[in-house]
Amino acid sequence: MQAPRFLRISARNAEFGALQDTFLVAAVTTILVIRTQLWLTNYPQLGGAGLHIAHLLYGGVFMVLAIGILITFLGRAPRRPAAIIGGVGFGFFIDELGKFITADNDYFFQPAAALIYLIFVGLFLLTRHLQQQGGLTSAERLANAIDLLSSAARGDVDVRVRRRALELLDGADPADPLVSPLRELVTTIDAVPARAPSRGARLAASLRARYLHVIEQSWFRPVVGWIFAGWAVLSILTVLAFVLALGLRLGGAEPGFQSDAVDQLRFVNVATLVSVTVSTTLVVIGLRRLTRRDRLGAYRMFERALLVAIFVTRVFVFVESQFGAVFGLGVDLLLLVTVHYMTEEERRLADAGPVARDVPRGSSTSVAIPAAAASDAATSIAARKPEM
Repeated sequence: MQAPRFLRISARNAEFGALQDTFLVAAVTTILVIRTQLWLTNYPQLGGAGLHIAHLLYGGVFMVLAIGILITFLGRAPRRPAAIIGGVGFGFFIDELGKFITADNDYFFQPAAALIYLIFVGLFLLTRHLQQQGGLTSAERLANAIDLLSSAARGDVDVRVRRRALELLDGADPADPLVSPLRELVTTIDAVPARAPSRGARLAASLRARYLHVIEQSWFRPVVGWIFAGWAVLSILTVLAFVLALGLRLGGAEPGFQSDAVDQLRFVNVATLVSVTVSTTLVVIGLRRLTRRDRLGAYRMFERALLVAIFVTRVFVFVESQFGAVFGLGVDLLLLVTVHYMTEEERRLADAGPVARDVPRGSSTSVAIPAAAASDAATSIAARKPEM
């Protein structure tokens, strides 16, 4: 099957990955805020006199606003606000899913939370697939460079925008008749001084510098090991509690979650046990590698364990406990972000070779390396950060 013509002739936005992530984060945050607010206020109804204004309608309003922004205004500046507003609207919309898959419009339909979670997992995997479909083509690089230069009409080109445009042109086909004149135009534009790095960029640079310092401390490996060992122990306790409930035939168990006989187990229960066991096994392998000073190998195992927990275990937990599983998911996501960052830093250190690792602690060079790395990180992040 061929893609529609408008997709075949359209160039991808160089920043589409960040915009997709912004959309998803805004949508998930909206759902959590809505559920928390409704729980705190005892699920009030807006309208009265037999009327109920469902928050699905608010979702439609926000999504229309996002579409309106994108089809009305030119340039890159409106895209991030549109992604946020559209994500908020989608969060309002999808939160009402239970009403539209049940005959009695049941907002509290138990599988709804798991279905919402699966939708977001599917969207996340789709965006990651799109982001991994190779780099930009020559034509796409050229189109994005032209898009960056559109800000010149507003006198809003700074040195970072010009540098990014030149990088895009460097990757374009030099035989293209537009590349040479565009490069000349970019180099002759009067660029304003770059704005100071944003608070987020400064924070990222500071975190990286601190990480490079902390990983060399003697207590670092044991702390990482204890954190993931604790996470694994909690998972094991869940399994043991389940098995003890079966063996001792305990009463008062949650319907369908813990049973008095093995032959009464549901697929959800078995799948939860298997996925928890897989995650725990991966953590144990990671801990063994950590004791052998293989930090990168250990972090990869921890990351895989968390991915199994997020993409498999949490699906079934949401089926059983609905939005009560959000806290555990939050912990998993926090650990995943942390270990992913640590993995990327270990890869950078491995690519840098043994020099960065062998610098004596306390020397001036030891301090200079993280500082330079932090400066490079701040510059790189600022250069990649899309305009608002």
